[in-house]
Amino acid sequence: MTFSVTARSAELFGGLVAPLSVPSSESSNSELFRFLRERIRDRSADPIAVSTVFVPDELGDYNVVIGLPYESPSDVPVGDVFLQVPSGIFARFVPSGNLRDPIDDVWAQVDEATESGTLFRAYKEDVEVVTHSGEVELFISVVI
Repeated sequence: MTFSVTARSAELFGGLVAPLSVPSSESSNSELFRFLRERIRDRSADPIAVSTVFVPDELGDYNVVIGLPYESPSDVPVGDVFLQVPSGIFARFVPSGNLRDPIDDVWAQVDEATESGTLFRAYKEDVEVVTHSGEVELFISVVI
């Protein structure tokens, strides 16, 4: 398990919604999430990295926006939702190579870091970025 702590600036994301999802490799690797990532990728002729933003609500449930970062709400395609992820401190995970699937790998590292007390999650917005070639970065909001 290796992660780095990093500050992220506020960022606007727009895309498609998957309601009531649990932040985990099971969700990220689900048929629904893969389908939504492909729909976002189909919009561009170029290979693009698609972001999955896990957003908690006041009841502790998570909704997910699968899409892209945008400069302004006016840039978000009509019909998509958008949200602003505030600036904050995040633990950045990349695959360690311990598991074959890179998404399983990063989420397993999060579970291990949380269970060992090495990482204290803030349970705010978490951002997973998956490139067209399958590379993964996972940013987990943390308490410092």
